Amino acid sequence: MFAEEKDIINMKNIIYKDANRIDFSLTGHPVLIISVTATHFYYLTISSSSYKTLHKNNFQHFLLRKNKDNRLKAPINYINLKNIYKQEKNNYAPYGFVDEKLFKQIIKQLKFYQEQIKKDDLYDEIKTNL
Repeated sequence: MFAEEKDIINMKNIIYKDANRIDFSLTGHPVLIISVTATHFYYLTISSSSYKTLHKNNFQHFLLRKNKDNRLKAPINYINLKNIYKQEKNNYAPYGFVDEKLFKQIIKQLKFYQEQIKKDDLYDEIKTNL
């Protein structure tokens, strides 16, 4: 089963762009898939860290509350809109999703951040599909 746009999956061994370090979590971390091509998917990382530990730029993070659809563990989560990641398509089983209305809000804020504040190199690869 391939994950689709709007799905939340657990991703292992993410190399975080800001820290330039690999995530060695045994279970992985939640990510939101924002675009899918024939060979790859693009995603944003989700963190449950306290807002105090996150970047102070309010536009960089999208607040995502836990609900029955996304099935996140923490009550409050933050989607990082600054860094876009790319992964080859594989059999990643989604465990949650965001609904269409919420996904559109996330994409709207992602476009604003990428086009007005700081663009990730991968944004140009997917902006026409968003």
